[in-house]
Amino acid sequence: QAGSLVAADRLRFDYTHFSPLTDKERARIETLVNEKIRENIPVSTREMDIDTAIKEGAVALFGEKYGDTVRVVNVPGFSKELCGGTHVTATGDIGIFRITSEGGIASGVRRIEAVTGSNAHATILAEQESLSAMRELLKAPPSEEISKLKKLLSKNRQLEKEITTLKEKMVSGKESAGTDDVRQHGNISYLVKKLDDMDSKTLRTFIDNAKNQLKSGVVVVGSVSDGKVSMAAGVTKDLTDKYHAGNIIKQIAKIVGGSGGGRPDMAQAGGSEVDKLDEALNKAEELIRSTE
Repeated sequence: QAGSLVAADRLRFDYTHFSPLTDKERARIETLVNEKIRENIPVSTREMDIDTAIKEGAVALFGEKYGDTVRVVNVPGFSKELCGGTHVTATGDIGIFRITSEGGIASGVRRIEAVTGSNAHATILAEQESLSAMRELLKAPPSEEISKLKKLLSKNRQLEKEITTLKEKMVSGKESAGTDDVRQHGNISYLVKKLDDMDSKTLRTFIDNAKNQLKSGVVVVGSVSDGKVSMAAGVTKDLTDKYHAGNIIKQIAKIVGGSGGGRPDMAQAGGSEVDKLDEALNKAEELIRSTE
């Protein structure tokens, strides 16, 4: 044990362990605890000196400092510990035990969080409601629900791959850079463009293709996908003494609440403030045009 919190309707238990709990281990813990709750074992608490408590087999928390007199909580045949937390007169008073989460909180330290009593009952009802809603959406017999869900997820992954491939083909087409969108600053050609629903990988493809078409120039593109901003900048090799893609990206990334950087010829950034993408792209054009 590496720490804990005990309240009337919930608990947190930190412990040292080398790996996450498996589903079977989690189920075994829940089953064991609920079995002891149903047995309604009387719980006794006694105060005694710490040496006597340890001799009687009470478990102490490693590293914890105790006074000369300690409180011993005993669930006969199951558990005897030094503890000053919230207790019941019998295990049946707990009602129900339900684990809500288990995860790592530090290297080699994991945490179980659980609820009890009416709080656990409400949690189970909410889980059942979610399951019922999913079953309604799946429209499959209970025995086929898992297999149908796996098929749907597999199909969704395949469709996402196909969409990504189509987007990459679209932006790598001969006219993808859009010659009407290319502007001039002196003898410098540049393209600043907002694209619809493109991820960072597709933006890189667009940048590479646009640079190839321009032969000499600066390209900055941005897009909103899955509620996040992605941006990329590219500079052809002959202009990297004047323009640095990484510096451009760093400055405009701040506008969308993000960060980024990269090489003089290629850089990328992400951000969360989707409504400020236009402002960021306007800033990119300003930076390009302010360079002599």
